[in-house]
Order: sequence, then structure tokens, then C-alpha cells
Amino acid sequence: MGLTRICKQIFFSVLILTLGSGILTAQKKANFVIVIDAGHGGKDIGARGVVENEKDITLDVALRFGQLIEKNFKDVQVIYTRKTDVFLELWERARIANKNHANLFVSIHCNSAANKSAYGSETFVMGLRRMEENMEVSKRENSVILLEDDQERYQKFDPNDEEAVIAFEIMHSAYLDQSIKYASLVENEFSRGGRSSRGVKQNIFHVLRENASPSVLVELGFISNPDEGTYLSTEKGKQERAESLFQAFKKYKQEYDEKDGRIVMEEKPKEVEKPVAGLTYKIQILVSKNKYAPSAKQLNGLTDVEVVQAGDLYKYYYGNTNLASERDQLLNYAIKKGFKDAFVVEFVNNEKLIGNQNYRIQFLASDKKYRDRDGKFGGLKDVLRIKKGKTNFYYYGTTKTYEDAQKELNYVKSRGFRNAIVVVFDGKKPLE
Repeated sequence: MGLTRICKQIFFSVLILTLGSGILTAQKKANFVIVIDAGHGGKDIGARGVVENEKDITLDVALRFGQLIEKNFKDVQVIYTRKTDVFLELWERARIANKNHANLFVSIHCNSAANKSAYGSETFVMGLRRMEENMEVSKRENSVILLEDDQERYQKFDPNDEEAVIAFEIMHSAYLDQSIKYASLVENEFSRGGRSSRGVKQNIFHVLRENASPSVLVELGFISNPDEGTYLSTEKGKQERAESLFQAFKKYKQEYDEKDGRIVMEEKPKEVEKPVAGLTYKIQILVSKNKYAPSAKQLNGLTDVEVVQAGDLYKYYYGNTNLASERDQLLNYAIKKGFKDAFVVEFVNNEKLIGNQNYRIQFLASDKKYRDRDGKFGGLKDVLRIKKGKTNFYYYGTTKTYEDAQKELNYVKSRGFRNAIVVVFDGKKPLE
């Protein structure tokens, strides 16, 4: 790239910074503007999910997120790039943000991968760090331009061109810190809700590239994953994701107000509910001789259901809390989802099983007999094999308390065995 071209790039970058500075100054007298962008839409369905497609999930979550802001912040103007199932070109989404002098731009998406075990949220900001690692996500989200009429408006960026990199960094440095701030708050809230987070990342996305404001692209999770795809298609999953985005915005807005010199009214402190000492509540929704997968229709769309096998029965538990109010909410929600006979079960914290009884994690069932420490075990060691009929069942770990069993279960699931369950044993044999 010649000197003239790089000078033009830098001039344009400085112009953006100057305009951005003017916008921020003017906004001290105006309302905070957030532009919420539901990814994809219309003829662009986005990623295909195991239950619901990306364009439908993103629109639902975007509207819920915006409604929460509208209800709780009278000084915030919420603008949606789309409120219905319509197709918008990427440049139009950025134009809407710039035209309305957005203080924050949030583009909502869902992830997908050929590897069905991939799961977890991640939030992107514009930047060049670890681009190669995140290239697949960038390619997929940018591929929508193939459906657009004027594809030449998206200039190609060469990350190996040192001058182009300098110009790019200058152009986007004005809002990078604020973008990372909100992105970090989002991922923290997702993690707080008990779901998996892949963290904050950087890459080049055309929907963010032309924005003159702090901007993020949120991947809610992998809808190609049976468990996460089912979760994101449920009422509970969408509402929880929207509330996480809102809680992150609430913290971001508070910091914005403090820096802007606004007086933040202190809320009257609410009485904090005390946990019930020594107990954990779960909702037993079902008892069956059948083992159901997380996405099975018998679970009526409930996610994060725990399964415990005792003898020839499988017990299915929903929820996990030590708060009485949350316990009642979980029970009412389970009944609302169709489990009319659901009831509360009290687990005494750190209570040990009696005698020789113990908990083990069943992670694999196969008609094949595998050697100890086989590669099929995903690194799990000291595996116990028990043959029933023609089927070999493989178990990991041995614990006396349910809390420790849950830790072992989470570890086994992290090794790729998403359908692993807890089984009650008597010594080295499953409880009859």
C-alpha cells in the first residue's frame, strides 16, 4: 500500500476519532442510546439449530433484552435493527447505529460447529488478537454478505499488511476499552448463571467494523450442541440470556453515568433472603425405568436436569437452590411445564451414604470391552467396567456425598461425556 493510501486511511481514522469525540460530548445532554441488533433474519436463517434456527432465537432474545431496558431505564432509548423476521444487510445495521449516535451497539448471535460437543458463550469485539483462532466464527458471521447485492462495499482487510494494520488499530482504538468492558460484563453474567463461557475475544466482523461506538457481537451458545441448542430454544433459556445481557448493561450504564457526572439515585436496600442452613432443594420431576437424553421430549424442554440411578429406577431432578423463595419458583415452573406430580426434595448438605453405599459416574455404555485407560475414556483413569447381558457399563470415581458426586459428574462431562449420570452403588456393584 502506497504512502498516499496510508495517509488517507490515517486521515479517515482521525476524522472518525474527532467525530466520535464530538458525539460523546453531545451525548452528555441527551439520553443514552443502545442499538440492539438481532443477527440474521428473513432469507438469512443463520445457523441451523437442533431445535430452533439462529434468526428466531436472536430476535426473541433481542426483544426481551430491549424490553427489560425500556422497563427499567427511562433515560435510555432502545433502537432495534429489526423487530420482525426481515433481512438486513450488514452495512445497514451499522448505519442505524451511527445515524442514531449510539452509545452502545449489541449484535446478538448463536454459534454453531461441526463438532456437536462444542458449547459455551463468547463475546467478540473488533480487533486483531488471536484472529486465526477465531477465524471460523468470523467467516460464518460475515458470510451473510454473499446474500447481499453490493458486496464490493466491504473492503477486504489484509492482516499481513503492516500499514493496513496500523490504520485499522487507529480507527477502532477509540471504543475498544468500552467494548471490552461491556463484553466482559456479559460473559461474567453468563458464567454467573451457571452456564459455560469461552470468554471475550477479538476478530474482524463487518457488522461491527463501520460502527462509531462501543460495539460487541454476542454468541449466546452453540445451537448445534444438543444440550445447549435445546436450552436456547426454551422460554427459560431465552429469558435467562436476555436477563444476563440486561444485568451486564445495568452495570455498564451505572459506570457510564458516574463518569458522565450524573447523579445516580441510591436504591433502597432490599432485605436479603437468608439461605436455609444445611439444606439444598431440588425438584423431582420424574421417576422412570427409562434413561432419557437431555433433549428428550419427556423432559418437556427443561434443561440442566440431573439424573440419579438407584437400582432399576432413574430419578430426574430439576433446579438447585438453598433459598426458599427460589425453591417455590422452581416447583411452580416445573408444574407449569407439565410435571403435575413434581415435588421438592431436601438434600442434607454433605450427608454421607450409609454402609458400603457410594456414588459413581456412569459415562459410557457399549457392547465392546475396552481396556483400562483406553483412549475411548477421554483421559479418565481407574475406570470400573460392569457387564450386564451384552452391554458393558463404564463407571468413574467413587464418593460418599452427593456434593462430591456432582463435582465428579461435572468433571466427566467436561471430558466430553455430556450424557453421564450419577449411579448409587453398594460396594462395587450398582444398588439393586
